[in-house]
Amino acid sequence: MQKRVVNTSGVIKNEDILNMIIDFIQVHGYPPTVEEIGDIAGLKSKNSTWYHLKQMLSAGMLETDHPGCARAIRVPGYIFVKG
Repeated sequence: MQKRVVNTSGVIKNEDILNMIIDFIQVHGYPPTVEEIGDIAGLKSKNSTWYHLKQMLSAGMLETDHPGCARAIRVPGYIFVKG
């Protein structure tokens, strides 16, 4: 499991979560589930994870064609190739 990243105030930011998602995709070749995102980010509930994901979707940091489906998120502008 990847290590959680927080800023100096101890608060996880959407940019930190985005970087964790990118790292996960680069390692595994597919996006993490909501549960995996929460675990990686150190978030305690799926609701708090969804709160961040909804903000990121609204801000255009993430995209999806199937909201609520596992592994249905994409990072705009990134093409991932597992080598």
